[in-house]
Amino acid sequence: MPGFQEILVIAVVALLVFGPDRLPELARTAGKAMAKFRQETRKNVDELKRAADIQDLEKELKSLRNDLRGTKSDMTRGIRDMAGLGPSSSQRDGAPGRSDAESAERALKMRADDQPPPTDPEAT
Repeated sequence: MPGFQEILVIAVVALLVFGPDRLPELARTAGKAMAKFRQETRKNVDELKRAADIQDLEKELKSLRNDLRGTKSDMTRGIRDMAGLGPSSSQRDGAPGRSDAESAERALKMRADDQPPPTDPEAT
């Protein structure tokens, strides 16, 4: 950072080179150029921040998709096990489990509870 003496020397040289008539005009032009430079810099920094946020959001979205896929496969596997469509968890682990007939019978019993309640056509 230049000190007071250096700034004074630069001002005197600028005054001698450009003259007192053009110096205010050059100062205004320099000020406008600096303002434009700061505006563009701020805009680019904001754009970079948004790009970084988008990348973070994409990573988070990818992680959520993977979690949902895992949950979906776990739920599908559980439903198949309950309905007797796939091997039960004990059979997958190698432990003795129910036979296919027992699994089908268990699935039918579960479906019996899902029947709608009886209705009286005369009451409606």
